[in-house]
Amino acid sequence: MEGFSRKHKKRIELYLRCLSSVCIDSMLGYYYIPYEFHPSERWLRKGVMKKALADWKITDAASLKERIDFLLNDGHCQEYLDIHNRLSALTLKARERYLEDAKDDPDYKKMIVVGKWMGMLPSADITALGGGWAILLSRIGRIYRFLSEEEAWEIKQKAAALLQQHYRSWDEYLTAFAAGTHFIKEDIAMKYSHHVISRASNILGGSKLAYNKVPWDLSLLPDKHASANMSASV
Repeated sequence: MEGFSRKHKKRIELYLRCLSSVCIDSMLGYYYIPYEFHPSERWLRKGVMKKALADWKITDAASLKERIDFLLNDGHCQEYLDIHNRLSALTLKARERYLEDAKDDPDYKKMIVVGKWMGMLPSADITALGGGWAILLSRIGRIYRFLSEEEAWEIKQKAAALLQQHYRSWDEYLTAFAAGTHFIKEDIAMKYSHHVISRASNILGGSKLAYNKVPWDLSLLPDKHASANMSASV
């Protein structure tokens, strides 16, 4: 973490909390934008951290690192893309007939979700899901001492850089995250949209948080490199 001024590191940490706040499907998601997790919260029986670890079947440092590796290198992206390609090869009417005949298919619910998102996410890129969750799990891993401070920082930086490579704005990221969430939950009714939309409003709406403090293209480099890049672009 050398080369980062206190001010720049604080901006990056806020950026990382914004990116991962959409993983929290409760009102506490708002709280964990300005504030980080606290070690005492490990003992909360129904706390956000315990729920996240349980949802991803994480019990120790090894399972945490294995899950984060999966999220950063796949994160269900290929499965989503395969279904998207299968459906996009059909005309609208043929697709409707195909889905009607596929009700007994084990992937039926996932196909319905992908079909509903085709117009809103034509790229079929749900890297947002893996990147956002990798950041949240690395934050939690630090509190549970599954990761060192340096390991957690490296993972968060890697995940944020990956997301910046795949998306051009907060809007694109949030759309892809919502699609990915519905996909893994096989949520045909789209009932998990609310917390993503609410968090998007908080990040991009009335508070102007992202526009004032954490623009999408926020530099993740140490200060001296960020300054050099800015000078070179002028």
